[in-house]
Amino acid sequence: MNNRYVKPWAELGFALLLIAMLIGMDQMLGRPVMWLGAVFAALWFGIAMILLLRPPGVPEFVTDQSDPDEHYVIRRDVAPRLPLLQRLRWSLCVACGSCLLIWLTLTLAK
Repeated sequence: MNNRYVKPWAELGFALLLIAMLIGMDQMLGRPVMWLGAVFAALWFGIAMILLLRPPGVPEFVTDQSDPDEHYVIRRDVAPRLPLLQRLRWSLCVACGSCLLIWLTLTLAK
């Protein structure tokens, strides 16, 4: 199935889940904890979007055919680049997970 024609229902669902978790944190633990969760969720969302933009590659040493004493390092991509909607979905999933982790940690420590 072509990703261009996929409707972004999962992304909308993750965004609504994140908003619902932030509202729940505000109701249960207060406004400062909600802002802490929102900041960490935004931070992890940004980290995931950047890392999924270009996944890490594996460096390889290759020798030039003309001179065996010189080595060059090339990058071999082990994971393909993801389309925007898939990156957005995975990044929202990471943001929801970080928000849930903060919420559960602070709730259980209370």
